[in-house]
Amino acid sequence: MRPFPAIPTMISTQPTLEAVACDLCGSDSQQHAREVLCVRDRIYNLPGEFSLVRCNQCGLLYLNPRPDRAHIGVYYPDLDYHAFKSTGGLKRRILDSRRQSEARALLAGLPPKPATLEIGCGTGELLGALQALGAVGTGVEPNAVAAQTAIERYGFPVHVGMLDDMAESVLPDGSFDLVLMKYALEHVHNPRGVLTRIAALLRPGGKAVFWLPNAASWEMKLFGARWRGLDAPRHLYIFSPATIRRYAQAVGLQVTQIGFSGVPNDWAGSLRVALTDAGMSPAVAWHFGADSLPALGLLSPVSQTAALFGQAGRIRVTLHKTTP
Repeated sequence: MRPFPAIPTMISTQPTLEAVACDLCGSDSQQHAREVLCVRDRIYNLPGEFSLVRCNQCGLLYLNPRPDRAHIGVYYPDLDYHAFKSTGGLKRRILDSRRQSEARALLAGLPPKPATLEIGCGTGELLGALQALGAVGTGVEPNAVAAQTAIERYGFPVHVGMLDDMAESVLPDGSFDLVLMKYALEHVHNPRGVLTRIAALLRPGGKAVFWLPNAASWEMKLFGARWRGLDAPRHLYIFSPATIRRYAQAVGLQVTQIGFSGVPNDWAGSLRVALTDAGMSPAVAWHFGADSLPALGLLSPVSQTAALFGQAGRIRVTLHKTTP
């Protein structure tokens, strides 16, 4: 989920950090977690270093200490945040085609005109594609500018705030056939609480779909702190198939599918960072990054191979609420 309002481009004071226990199993991080990597903001180069730790009890990766809820917003430069940026030309046409195919796949097996909720809907492209195929869409988005953009473009209601802010009178339990979080769960401070609420929002037989960076990937092993999927400190948690299965079991949902993405974006983005760190000028390194179509084409066989072997840096997890 992509919080909050506009920010200055530089942080003049250090945001407040908080130490937390493991969100998945509750273990005390002081006793039961170890630092895996020291990470920092590699997208906007905002100041600060953060510890990515692994819980020794359940294996969950998370930032600790981390920016608290009151201060995390300084790391989101409003619509300049890369997840909001629109694209044009050939890349836009490719993305639109993929999104339409994705929307058709998401609606498979659901009733006609399924009630669909996207948490962290951004500027609304995915929910708009689903609506065009008959879904009845509702969005939740912390960024007020992004939410207004989605409303103006697609016309569905978007509630501004975090899921925690939404009372049951606004989002009643048992109201949705499909709940989506696309690269959003890793941004929230309380994944277990969010998943518990989603389980309540789903109708029996409904499904929830999450897109997540995958900690158990070749990219993570190869690039380490330079891996684009870490996106510190905006990504507070980095999940794996194993930890997301534990979460699902804890909240009463069933994992029915885990898909591995072959898109090369994070390979390219991570390579650009690695080359820059090695001394290449940023202007030259850009040609190896995620905004370069030639780089994406060259790295596509690598990313496709990783997906084939279940080692991709991005996963799509489908969970179902079983019928009583």
